[in-house]
Amino acid sequence: MNNSKYVETLNFYAVLAQKTAEKVDPHYSVESIIAETVLFMNATSGSIMVYDKEENCLKLYVSAKHPAVKSDNNQKGPIAKISIGDGIAGNVFKTGIAAISSSNNDNSSDTKLVRKADKGSFLSVPLRFNGHPIGVMNLNRSEGLESFNENDLASLKSVETMISSLIEKERLMNTIEENRREIAGLYSMSTILSNSKDFVGRIIEFLEKLSNELSLEHCAVIEIKTDRHQKSNAPKISPFEIIAAHNLGETELQQMFTSVSENLRAQISAPANIYQDSEVEAPFSLKFNNHGTEKEMYCLPLLVEGTLSHMLLVSRKYLKQDKQEAKKHYRFLYLISHNLASSISREKMFQRIQEDQDILLENATRNRVFLEISKDLASTLDPYCILQKAFDQFRKVIAFTTISILLYDDLDENYRLIVQPCKPISARYQKTLSDTIYNLFVDYPADPPLSRGIYKEFATFKPQTAENKSEEAFVHALHLPIIFGDKVKGLIHLARSAEDKPFNNNDLDITSQFTGIFITSIKNAMIHKRTEKLAFTDPLTELFNHRYFQETLNHEFIRAKRYNKPLSLMVIDIDFFKKFNDKYGHLVGDKVLRHVAGIFKSSLREQIDTVARYGGEEFAVILPETSLEGAEVFAERIRSSVEKTKLKHESSELSVTLSVGVASTMTTNCEKTSALIEAADTALYRAKDNGRNKVEKYTERKI
Repeated sequence: MNNSKYVETLNFYAVLAQKTAEKVDPHYSVESIIAETVLFMNATSGSIMVYDKEENCLKLYVSAKHPAVKSDNNQKGPIAKISIGDGIAGNVFKTGIAAISSSNNDNSSDTKLVRKADKGSFLSVPLRFNGHPIGVMNLNRSEGLESFNENDLASLKSVETMISSLIEKERLMNTIEENRREIAGLYSMSTILSNSKDFVGRIIEFLEKLSNELSLEHCAVIEIKTDRHQKSNAPKISPFEIIAAHNLGETELQQMFTSVSENLRAQISAPANIYQDSEVEAPFSLKFNNHGTEKEMYCLPLLVEGTLSHMLLVSRKYLKQDKQEAKKHYRFLYLISHNLASSISREKMFQRIQEDQDILLENATRNRVFLEISKDLASTLDPYCILQKAFDQFRKVIAFTTISILLYDDLDENYRLIVQPCKPISARYQKTLSDTIYNLFVDYPADPPLSRGIYKEFATFKPQTAENKSEEAFVHALHLPIIFGDKVKGLIHLARSAEDKPFNNNDLDITSQFTGIFITSIKNAMIHKRTEKLAFTDPLTELFNHRYFQETLNHEFIRAKRYNKPLSLMVIDIDFFKKFNDKYGHLVGDKVLRHVAGIFKSSLREQIDTVARYGGEEFAVILPETSLEGAEVFAERIRSSVEKTKLKHESSELSVTLSVGVASTMTTNCEKTSALIEAADTALYRAKDNGRNKVEKYTERKI
């Protein structure tokens, strides 16, 4: 190499070093280098083509001084893409051996230029990095200029290395930037998934960001529904449920699935070679047609708690030439789907924890309420008071519109229906409930069997105010038998209105526990009631005896004084009772006593008034919260009823009449029960003195 050429070469490399130092972007540096190389090599134009692994071809990277003229007859300018092994450049990359062509018309060359319109000399040099081919550098001299030679090839050795390094540097920088963006996107979307807001809200926000990140049209998270136990004749249930979606509804999703299925069926039924796709490395997608536009859908399975139970579905407009971008998108979807599956698994775990906590709290509340019920039940031996207290506590653990107990009363020998509503109910509701319970229990193997003759309603209703709308009907019901020993003795029945949820197995379990708690108390109360009846009942008339009368009067007297309520007392005597015994005998006398006792019991207010055999042919009736005038009316009704009701004896009818004395605490200043008894007794003797078969009241202030 002569001295001037040496100096020229040094200057050339110095310029390349300066150009490279001036440019931060490796791509611009390569553009500068190829431009300077064209000048230095006295070339007409030059280009650098880089290998694209995805498409297995050389693609134009940069060019210098190529004519921009393009026409149908005379195409000029750089070639954008060359297949491997095609033309000089394609063959140089394939073989790794530089090539020099003096003319495109040189028939001695085995490899020709791709574009026949190019004339002159052509030089193609392989570009390598770390021994691996990455592309080629091409130089062209127009026809008439000196052809390239081996010396020209030697001059490009350092240029080749510099260009290869810069190309690889740009590739590395692009990869790093893509990874950085991908990591930033993944981090940003993972942050959304780990947010503390509601789960569905997080997923919707996640899908919106995913849609913006990858330019998607639709996306959704779907839970796959599988029911292996579903009967063949049962109504078909949708095989999926949309958990959250962006720009996608269930109807449109179903249309997408239908379109995809039709497309797949068409491909399967077509000849085997028609649908072969040369782009075999493209990620698998399901193509479908939507309003005349071809689109594609990706379905990524989500492994949630070890089960493929969910799916991330996305769709976009189908772009066949966008294979490289599709791979990047699919990679991003694949990576983010793992985070999404973890988020769903975490949410399910939180739901289970919350459900467990709710169950523990529910059990704790239930146990506390049941303990309170047990305490309340132990505090009384009145079976109806037991039920009232139990109902009030039971409402704390289970919701109902009404709770009803049908229970057999051994003493009264009938079935009593007790109803406790938690909200106002109409007369229509009450009748429907009564009929429903009767029709239910009449089919039970009860002992004794239920019949209308022994079916007695006794309902406890809450006050129904005008501003509270009454429930007209119930829709949902839960009922269990009440069993004493091995005998069915009653029924517990819960009802809910149409707007309430149906009863479930958990409600059944709770009700079973509740029933088990109060059954023992009811049994004990029944035994106590039977024993109490024997101790406080007159065996002949089956009315309460004198002892019970005195205890009850004392209790009601104290209550009346405390709450300033009236308390009235009736003392009744059978007129000329001694004549019945003397004329007809003591058996008829006993019959008369039982006769009037039956009329007394049927005339009184059940669970409120108390009637007792005071002694001999005398009876007493305690009337709580009843004024003197009210007691007088009540006494007159009883007197009249006895007078009108004849007692049959053999072939004749016996007439029975009563004399009644009435007194009240609000009219007479009584400080003790004996004073009230004395006042009523005084009124009774006035009735006798005034001709009997009368009601007299005591009106004096003091006694």
